Amino acid sequence: MSTLMALHLQFNLTETLRLAEHAVSSTEQAQSYTETEDGIACPGALVWIHDEGVYLMSSGLPRLHDPDRPDSNLLVYADGWNPNTDGYRRDVDLGGDDFAEHLHLTDPAAPLIRELRAAHAEGYRWLQLTVTGTAYEVSVAGSCQRPL
Repeated sequence: MSTLMALHLQFNLTETLRLAEHAVSSTEQAQSYTETEDGIACPGALVWIHDEGVYLMSSGLPRLHDPDRPDSNLLVYADGWNPNTDGYRRDVDLGGDDFAEHLHLTDPAAPLIRELRAAHAEGYRWLQLTVTGTAYEVSVAGSCQRPL
């Protein structure tokens, strides 16, 4: 019998909130593949990406540029998942394919942007994505939980 282990991806909350504020203040958004196919407008999102590393970026247009790399988007890497500093990592819960998932910030039922702002004001330091197989959960954490 195998035990399902969760993968905890943690992103610096201050840096993540910068991306989120850019996304919600932008008048135009880069749509996800599904939004484009369905003809639905993106309401503003953090785009969670797995390709060379695991990171977030803003869906807002024009793009939020990295001041250290002016021709690149500003990225917030998950703790321990920046290939430039941490090397290349893999995890079965992220699957074998690269992906981009939109984490909408202004869904009426539970606006993520409000949760991020409140958590930051209360001193939380991390946005956490807990990934198990084909599901994920978004939460905030006060400290970074590194696996042993």
